[in-house]
Amino acid sequence: MNVRSVLDSARGALAACLVSLAAVAAPAQAQAPRDVNVALSFYASAEHGGYYAALAEGIYEKHGLNVKVTQVGPQGNNMQLMVSGRMDFVNGWSMRALNAVREEIPLVSVAAVFQRDPQCLVHHQGAYARLENMKGAPIRVAQLARGSFWPWLKVRYGFDDSQLRPFDTSYAALLQDPKMVQQGFITNDGFQFKRQNLAMDCMLLADYGWSSYNYTIDTTQRLIKENPKLVADFVKATVEGWRAFFKDPAPASRLIKANNPQMSDEQIGYAMAQMKQYGLIESGDAAGGRIGQMSDARWTAFYQEMVAAKALPPGLDPRKAYDLQFIKQLYPNN
Repeated sequence: MNVRSVLDSARGALAACLVSLAAVAAPAQAQAPRDVNVALSFYASAEHGGYYAALAEGIYEKHGLNVKVTQVGPQGNNMQLMVSGRMDFVNGWSMRALNAVREEIPLVSVAAVFQRDPQCLVHHQGAYARLENMKGAPIRVAQLARGSFWPWLKVRYGFDDSQLRPFDTSYAALLQDPKMVQQGFITNDGFQFKRQNLAMDCMLLADYGWSSYNYTIDTTQRLIKENPKLVADFVKATVEGWRAFFKDPAPASRLIKANNPQMSDEQIGYAMAQMKQYGLIESGDAAGGRIGQMSDARWTAFYQEMVAAKALPPGLDPRKAYDLQFIKQLYPNN
């Protein structure tokens, strides 16, 4: 063999080796985890179970995501954190997404975990048989709710601003007046009643036509445009996390309690039971395990209700508040 042949053979071997190394390196580079920052709507609880299950059981990691979940207290604003670029995803609700359209804030809902809003009205047992019976009753409603379900209650059930009373999170004023009503959450307040031995009930607004989505997965228009695969992978992994949470809540519950020591297994179990009993997550379009579902019809109908209640102006395009492409990837036949 002459020198040229030896050199050609060496070059060929070297080239083959480089190709082989590149083939090995490419998957490693493709699998490098992508950092994702998520801000909750409140402290860690069962209502965020899917996120913590996806963390605890390695579901995010399986999808190539390195997710950090941040709790946001009652004085925080997770939307501001996202718009400022500090967060990639946040929890939200229908009214906030539509208000973002009005205020030209680039927030978009890409999935709706809660098909039925857990918002309820708390009252003394036996005081009111139905929602319409509360017309004229004193009602403690937070400022945020006065721009969402309160205008709807006024139009739909004839409630009046004269009924409004200052709101705080305690039950002190509620206990002093047997006719008093107070806003609450069906997944939480009943547990507190049992723990404190209070004769109270919750009336779920969704049972009376309130059609808001809640615990939506929200992101920015920019992230959808620049990295749709990241959004798709995060939505898919989070939905898988919710399925894992309902199959076995223990791994997520340990992580929830580690992040929020005020939580207990009993409270998490109570919230999960309420989610199932009232179909908060798997009902309507999301029945049969289609967690996260949203529809044009539902968003449009809710927007029209809010216009009728004068909580939103006419002329907005509600389609700017949400994006169905990622849910359609999960459920292409629905």
